[in-house]
Amino acid sequence: MVALRCARIGAMKWLMSVVGGAAITVLAASTSARTPVFQAPQTASRPATLDDGWQTATLEEAAIDRRQFEALTQSIRSRPELNIHAVLIEHDGRLVYEEYFSGRDERLGEPLGVVTFNRNTLHDIRSMTKSVVSALFGIAHTSGAIPSLDAPLLDYFPEYKDLQVPERRKITIKHALTMSAGLEWNEEVPYNDPRNDEIAMDRSPDPFRFALGKPIVTPPGTEWNYSGGSTQILGEILQRATRRPMVDFAREKLFVPLGITQFEWLGRHGPAPASGLRMRLRDAAKFGSLYLHEGRWKDRQVVPAEWVRESTRRHIGFPGMPDRGYGFQWWHRCYQTPTGGLEIPFAVGNGTQRIFLLRAHRTVMTVFAGRYNDFSQDPARDLMLQFVVPALPKVNTPACPS
Repeated sequence: MVALRCARIGAMKWLMSVVGGAAITVLAASTSARTPVFQAPQTASRPATLDDGWQTATLEEAAIDRRQFEALTQSIRSRPELNIHAVLIEHDGRLVYEEYFSGRDERLGEPLGVVTFNRNTLHDIRSMTKSVVSALFGIAHTSGAIPSLDAPLLDYFPEYKDLQVPERRKITIKHALTMSAGLEWNEEVPYNDPRNDEIAMDRSPDPFRFALGKPIVTPPGTEWNYSGGSTQILGEILQRATRRPMVDFAREKLFVPLGITQFEWLGRHGPAPASGLRMRLRDAAKFGSLYLHEGRWKDRQVVPAEWVRESTRRHIGFPGMPDRGYGFQWWHRCYQTPTGGLEIPFAVGNGTQRIFLLRAHRTVMTVFAGRYNDFSQDPARDLMLQFVVPALPKVNTPACPS
């Protein structure tokens, strides 16, 4: 029990590094301060208009404060230690900001050295892959391939006869989606540490048994615990239910409709559902755009609208943190701003990969970075609160729901 309590304390420390703690109050207060105007702005007047489905606009056309966005660019360029690689911002369905930088990067743990990024560079999105798998799951569920989210996980793994006990059969698909399966799991230690359960699962000869067979430590649905094992199981259920490889399903149902032609999906046991995707910035932003527009890209319904709403709302909270929680493989946080509470669902990947859904402002911010295994701060969140939110057209937002 002492070990379990220590693990939970460690998990909460890791959680604070991702969703933010007291430092947010200081940052939020600083957003009201006037941002200096730099003499040599480096932000392009308009993102390039290409044959990729994106419409573009100038900051002036979008009524966005250019000074704040110039300061955003300058802040990133003047602080190379942040290792921010790329930032893209959509507002009202149009790209208004697109900047690329240089920095050290990896390809699923393999060092690539210093990379000069551009719109054609593939980049690890790490655990933002989980949010992509959630979208695929929603497509399959709505089509009837996965009839019920209340089905036991073990219904899809009949070969594990020794695991088919009443206690384990209480763990459902919804519990896996919300990371509340109640199974022992430790991703508190770095991802290059063999004690990390996702790494241990990846090295296991049978990753599904590894994930499903972990000891039960809490009743399912009662406590959130971050688990790549849950997503690994969801990915396999997706394949068994659709009777197709996950990549083929993703290509047909998600990537082709979005016009995504270049990507990699890496993994030791085939494409890793928890963390294996590599994408270009504009393509990752297209995925984020779906969640701003009720699952639609242009005139096509790609992800069911109801799934978009359900997957990004808070289904389970975090102890002692009433302003944050977790959906279906999406994070959820309420920030206090000068104009009110700002509810932001967001996708998270190791290294400071982020997709922030600023729905009240009709805006999505997508960030790539190379801060792998460094959870000491979240510069993507800080840049969003300090520069992006104050630059957007002002809206009055209500208090966030409890």
